[in-house]
Amino acid sequence: MSAALLQAPLRGNLGTLSFAGGMGDVPHTKHYRVIRKVGEGGMGHVYRAHDPILARDAALKVIKPDLPGAARRRFIREARYGARLCHPNVVRVYDLGQLDGSGLDWFAMEYLVGRDLGDLLARANARGKLLPPRIVLTAFDRVLDALTHAHGRGLVHRDVKPANVFITREQQGYRFGVKLLDFGVALRQGNIEDAIDLCGDPRYCPPEQILSTEGIDARADLYACGVALFETLTGRHPFQDALEGAPLSLVTAHRELEIPSLTSYLCEGFRAPALTALDALIRRASAKDPSDRFASADEMRAALRGVAPEMIG
Repeated sequence: MSAALLQAPLRGNLGTLSFAGGMGDVPHTKHYRVIRKVGEGGMGHVYRAHDPILARDAALKVIKPDLPGAARRRFIREARYGARLCHPNVVRVYDLGQLDGSGLDWFAMEYLVGRDLGDLLARANARGKLLPPRIVLTAFDRVLDALTHAHGRGLVHRDVKPANVFITREQQGYRFGVKLLDFGVALRQGNIEDAIDLCGDPRYCPPEQILSTEGIDARADLYACGVALFETLTGRHPFQDALEGAPLSLVTAHRELEIPSLTSYLCEGFRAPALTALDALIRRASAKDPSDRFASADEMRAALRGVAPEMIG
């Protein structure tokens, strides 16, 4: 491609371009200018970076060195699966590559300003407070919308939890926005390689996921949503006692114990009928048998909106 075409694309004649056999590669080198480190996860470091070509900031996630091959596969999977999704409540993935010299994998995604729901919950707990119900219900309304989009494309997230729900500052008339993060352990239905991994945060895994990879479908994400919704509303994990016990206590809790009633921990912010309906919604979402849960994220979202529509916006 000529320099003249790059400098004056509106005057260029694309018909003069020719590729062997009608197809070919268009070479391109992308550079990001790293500004500062902003976070760290189990598999990588996250930096705020700037894209000088498109004049926008990006979050640059770089894999940690010396991780096993399975971790690298998950890292790349997070980027590729995230890039397949286009939804306002899913973090956008821009690019994937390797660092020169080290060969470390990296990917660029949209830079978000705000805090994840897990961090907000921890801060509220430290002050002896609960998160505002409007923020919690709106966040899960948006998460369920994002899951509807992902499930429709054959992806099961498998790691829905407060730490993977990011509350952003919005510039489009809303007080805040919501982004579902981290498709690193997502399952693509019918993909044997994905199904091999036993994964997900055990605090939110449904019984069928915590000990096996067989029979996992989109309803696994609904179970995680039910557990996470209870926790963010009450400030307490539904199986809090099991969290503080032996590791197998949590497995037993997910398989045998029922979610406590919301009324035992939540008495403000809801009228009695709404609280009863919300309690029933969480119990259904977190049923032990997947067939007893909502049939889809969209169905669960409709039920959530019916509980207290004035609190979702």
